[in-house]
Amino acid sequence: MGALAIDINDAELVVASDAALLAAEPGFARVDRGKIVTGADAKAAARLQPRQTSNRFWSALSLEPGSAGADIGKSAAELAYAQLDALWRAHGSGVTDVVLVVPGTYRTDQLGVLLGLAQECGIPVRALVDTAAASSVRPYPGRQLMYLDAGLHRASVTLIEQDGEAQVGAEHALNQGLAGIADAFARRVADLFVRATRFNPFEHAETEQQLYDRLPQWLVQLQGDERVELELEYRGDQFRVAAERDAVLGVAHGFCRALAQLVAQHRERGLHLVVQVADRLATLPGLLSELARLDDTVSEPLERGHAARNVLLARSLVAAPSASQVKFVKRLPWRAEAHAAPAAPQQLAIAPAAAGAAAPTHLVYAGFAYRVGAAGVAIGREADPQRRTLVVAASNSGVSRVHCEVVLRDGELKLHDLSSFGTFVNERKVAGETTLNRGDVIRIGSPGAELQVVSVEGVP
Repeated sequence: MGALAIDINDAELVVASDAALLAAEPGFARVDRGKIVTGADAKAAARLQPRQTSNRFWSALSLEPGSAGADIGKSAAELAYAQLDALWRAHGSGVTDVVLVVPGTYRTDQLGVLLGLAQECGIPVRALVDTAAASSVRPYPGRQLMYLDAGLHRASVTLIEQDGEAQVGAEHALNQGLAGIADAFARRVADLFVRATRFNPFEHAETEQQLYDRLPQWLVQLQGDERVELELEYRGDQFRVAAERDAVLGVAHGFCRALAQLVAQHRERGLHLVVQVADRLATLPGLLSELARLDDTVSEPLERGHAARNVLLARSLVAAPSASQVKFVKRLPWRAEAHAAPAAPQQLAIAPAAAGAAAPTHLVYAGFAYRVGAAGVAIGREADPQRRTLVVAASNSGVSRVHCEVVLRDGELKLHDLSSFGTFVNERKVAGETTLNRGDVIRIGSPGAELQVVSVEGVP
């Protein structure tokens, strides 16, 4: 196998080669009768044994006794060692070189602790690489570049300088992460059960655990369906509630808005912006739509394991000259040509958001802009031989053959829903026809194909 990369993020630790993602597991650990259990097994009992379970040890990485929190009585480093050692034992056979991808938030002493743990595990670490640098594989000339990411307890945006290579600049953070959003979703769902059935899942550890176990799948279903039936079991009884999409997914709105504001606060005036969005945030309901509202901004959602897989393409450049030396790297050469990846967004001259600005003219899908004229553009899963059609990815379910159409009428873009599944503009279902405005986001299907409504100058 040769080389591996391990991406250290408590939301999901990833092990990858340059060809494949080998493992991904949450940063959870539980102490059970003196034995440390990590990953998915620990998370599966986090609500059953909350005081013996921790998901803060990676962010708090320390040798101090008791730093793991709760009633565990161990240091954060002991739990981190247990998880790192288990991953290495499972995937390290035959590996001679390892790159650790690390959060930009780690202090020098925490990097030292991590390196010491890796050495104790027998991991042949050649370099520690900042996540933002590892994730940035292609330049965007004339545009500002940012990297947006989150762990369980913190979210951050990192500025990427593009002076011939990717160089990590300033990082700006929110002290809120994905664990808090998951808790907010769980509380909202529990409230729906209480109102509908008088049953409170949080009153019993086993149903609280059920709720958290099923929550990710419920959220996926709600992104595709307007209404989903949720079910929990307790001592032979079944409790069901019908959940409306907006009633549940709307919980994330405040967090998504805060992330978009964080990006807006640190953008450079006068430049178009590209925001690379880590997969763990790209799947958060509503975030990409919120970012699409920012003027002259294109979001690039990254694939799962992106940083770990792509950093290995520069391994020969970041590897230390000998096994006794380990570099901490915050700048890397561009690596786009060495690995298949989505094409960079087109260089569009997007009209400024000012009073009297031109009406929207184009739809942007998968990095390409499509002008909309009086003849209109049909959108669906199959090409219509009778008219111009924008065919969306086949991986999206809930898409009709001809799902909707957008036409230019009286100087405005009009969207008409033709589907049996529904078309959504800014996460609101269209009732028949609606007028589109610049910055609107159209979503069809599940998990959803998204199209941005923009004004473009100089593109036919």
